[in-house]
Amino acid sequence: MERVLGLINRKRVAISILLIQLVGVILIGIIIGYASSLQSYHMKLLEMVYLLVSTLLGFLVLSRSPGSLIPYTLVIWTISPEVRRIIDWSFLSFSDFSLIMISPHCVSLILLIPVLNNYKFLDHKIKIILRVMIAALTYGCILGFMKYGLSTVFELLNLAIPFLVLVYVGVTPFKDEIRDKWMRSFTCLAVVVGFYGIYQYLVLPPWDGFWIMNSGMRSVGQPEAQQFRVFSFLNSPGPAGMFLGIALAVMIVQKKWRAFGLIGVMTVAFALMLTLVRVGWICCLVMFIAYFSRSQLVGKLKLFTVAAILVLFYFILLPLLPGSDEITSRFNTFESLEDDHSFNERLDFAKYIISDVMKNPIGNGIGSSGIGVKLTQNTNTLAVFDNGYLNLLYLYGLPLGVAVIIILLLLFVFLLKRSRVEKRYTPLSFAAISALFFLMLSSNVMAGLSGYILLLLISLSYSRNSERS
Repeated sequence: MERVLGLINRKRVAISILLIQLVGVILIGIIIGYASSLQSYHMKLLEMVYLLVSTLLGFLVLSRSPGSLIPYTLVIWTISPEVRRIIDWSFLSFSDFSLIMISPHCVSLILLIPVLNNYKFLDHKIKIILRVMIAALTYGCILGFMKYGLSTVFELLNLAIPFLVLVYVGVTPFKDEIRDKWMRSFTCLAVVVGFYGIYQYLVLPPWDGFWIMNSGMRSVGQPEAQQFRVFSFLNSPGPAGMFLGIALAVMIVQKKWRAFGLIGVMTVAFALMLTLVRVGWICCLVMFIAYFSRSQLVGKLKLFTVAAILVLFYFILLPLLPGSDEITSRFNTFESLEDDHSFNERLDFAKYIISDVMKNPIGNGIGSSGIGVKLTQNTNTLAVFDNGYLNLLYLYGLPLGVAVIIILLLLFVFLLKRSRVEKRYTPLSFAAISALFFLMLSSNVMAGLSGYILLLLISLSYSRNSERS
């Protein structure tokens, strides 16, 4: 019987790989045809090479070192925007869409292979979350595809893949050493992002300056050294601040996950300051408090020590660093939010969206908001959405939007209870779900890279290995 089951499983994996290869061949044909039809086909072919090489390397990592697939996907998510900027600058050409934009999604879809093979091991709570999300994503996709086309497809990947990593970790039997490796790889990558961000701020490489001039994002600043908000390898200061804020929290709460010691912590903290993204600091603070509330006494004393060092860094060393006046003035707006232009704009936006949701309770569909709206000429879209909860209602309608919020709340309650008895990874997972709830007040952080990282941290409490321990 076991032999028969083994043969069935092997056939399932073979069929899954064959289907993925078939889809890949079709996509390659479409991409080549698309690239050949353009005048800038040399640039598009170079983008296609990056897409194919990064995806093929992903398959190689899966076959040779499955435990390294998560760090590899994080690297691709992080560096792809910078690779795109370098290619754009090389050809002195800027467009709203680049094939490199979908590289992180294609690489992350490789996670489907182990998921299909081991789905039966998935925790029943994750299965409930998955079913609700599949229902919401399917409904949103049907509702939006006819109106938004490619924008819907891109945003569907952006919203679905973070939940794929939650399922992937839940079905793969990795040991604690591998999960610690993931966290250390993440913080090591954050130090590299932070170091480049500081270099970017002081020097401003020409490809980054070219992007600032052509992207149309006025909030970034001027294309001159020390006259802009740092975005490092990422698309903009917002994602960079979120990435660094989450990484800084992980580095503070556990020494074993801390890359390059306190020097690494300081590098990430200073780069986060240069982004001028306050929500990044809020994320770090929320995760710190949530982890602190669930950790043991000895751990709490260590957390106090690291926090004290960071406070000293802010008050003593920061005034001596370039650009400190801009950073401190940005932080001072916390004291008078009623006079802060950005805060007031968010309030007005929330009032407008609530009125729109009440008028249209069936939702607008996937593709009506998010960065994917650049792929469509439809004017009835919102590229920037300043409230994640309202975004769920706006995309999926009232019934399914509320259902998604409820499953997140149930996940929060479960991790709160579990963190009382399991102290190795669940405190970090609880910190991540707490941050997600706070951050959803500003944007839909469950999408893209921020969602990928937060759900990766949450998934650590659901791995098969932790269930057995």
